[in-house]
Amino acid sequence: MIDLFVQQLVNGLALGSTYALVALGLTLIFGVLLIPNFAHGEFYMLGAFLTYAMVLAGMNFWLAMALAVGAVILLGCLVDRLAFKPVEQAPPLSMMISALAASIILQQSAMLIWGGEARTIPAPVTGVLRTPFFIVTWMQLIVMASLLLAAAGVWLVLNRLRLGLAIRAVAQNRDAALLMGISMFQVRLATFAIGAALGAIAGALLGATFPIYPTMGVNPVLKAFVVLVLGGIGSLPGAVFGGLFLGVVEVMVAGYISSELSDIGAFAILVAVLLLRPQGFFGQAQVER
Repeated sequence: MIDLFVQQLVNGLALGSTYALVALGLTLIFGVLLIPNFAHGEFYMLGAFLTYAMVLAGMNFWLAMALAVGAVILLGCLVDRLAFKPVEQAPPLSMMISALAASIILQQSAMLIWGGEARTIPAPVTGVLRTPFFIVTWMQLIVMASLLLAAAGVWLVLNRLRLGLAIRAVAQNRDAALLMGISMFQVRLATFAIGAALGAIAGALLGATFPIYPTMGVNPVLKAFVVLVLGGIGSLPGAVFGGLFLGVVEVMVAGYISSELSDIGAFAILVAVLLLRPQGFFGQAQVER
């Protein structure tokens, strides 16, 4: 007999894996470069639409996703050079305005190209896995497995590659890293490339499960900022945990209380965490001396 609680837990972990994939890229960009990239939701959206366009042209889904991720990586690096680098020394508000402008431009560009109606990507894998306690679709399993692979990949890059060590050095102390001869250009390029890739992967996978439309990135990026705070700003393990936690909470609230209150529950938890543990689950409290 299917256990309702276990089923809701599995659904929550699948939803949370999406949030965590988006939040991983956002956390990396903000944690290293201190850029509140509101356009990150559009990397998610374009990952879905570019995959859709290539699948519609007859391409295999996985090849289409790989090419879409590559295209979004290039776009992410371009957005950094055009929208963020010019205002690097400007007041923080200028960076936020530039990020919002980039988000709107990408949204409207997608609207002009594909129109405003919702579309769907044919799922590359169909069917479900049935167990005595829960049912899970193969696409949900793929999304969860993708989160594990992405998190492991980011960890390996940051801890085993020379470029990854440079990224960590800049995140810890930018001035000291520059004095040690670390190239800020390479760090920015790598950070935006990895962040954009994670967003595009999430969009492509979710586009094979849910309808896609030009403004589909707005809600995920808002949730990603919630995850960023929940897990701890700049903490990649926190982004994974926070995304899974938020997904489970939303599904539990929708299943046991009301689906209309799921978003309210997410932001209520955000307020509670800010009150009780402002640094997030995995963040470090700042101590002034």
